[in-house]
Amino acid sequence: MFPLQAVVFPFTAVPLRVFEPRYQALLDRVLRDESSFGTVLIERGSEVGGGEERFEVGTRLRVVGVTEMEEGHRGVVVAGVGRIRVDRWLEDDPHPWAEVSEYPDGADPASSDSLARARSLLERLMAIVSELGEDTRGIDLDVSEDPVTASFQLAALTPVTPLDAHRLLVAADPRRRVSTIIEMLDEQIGLLRASLGEA
Repeated sequence: MFPLQAVVFPFTAVPLRVFEPRYQALLDRVLRDESSFGTVLIERGSEVGGGEERFEVGTRLRVVGVTEMEEGHRGVVVAGVGRIRVDRWLEDDPHPWAEVSEYPDGADPASSDSLARARSLLERLMAIVSELGEDTRGIDLDVSEDPVTASFQLAALTPVTPLDAHRLLVAADPRRRVSTIIEMLDEQIGLLRASLGEA
């Protein structure tokens, strides 16, 4: 297990920087065995040094790329492949270990209308943020046509705190996840429009 101070969603890829000896050992094991590992959001504490408190629902990850960096650090690109639930934490030796089970998404699908609305709200949010001087050109809002995949990809694109991201990760099904995304985006757009003096 590799607890983080950020949420990684299934069906997305993210970069990690690995430098602590315990996570170097984890990466060596994963690469040697061609296996996966898990991540959960840290509830309290820090990524570095251990002793943190962790949430129980997270994501199974696979390594898709490794780059050697300065000072023995490694850049790793990982892809989320599904949700997991921690059944029991084991001893951190040399890195965190846990017994986990799959935590599949519920069957209630997100409608095409709700997915289109979430994507439209993201586009509107990016336009407002751009008006405020932020560079949004590198943000790709294209998502899968599959409703489950799209719900996680939209969640990853929604700019929220780690706790709100965790709320999206653990949503019972795609319909509820996309509904919550729409609520979050509506709220953010309202706040940003107010900061611009718009009604």
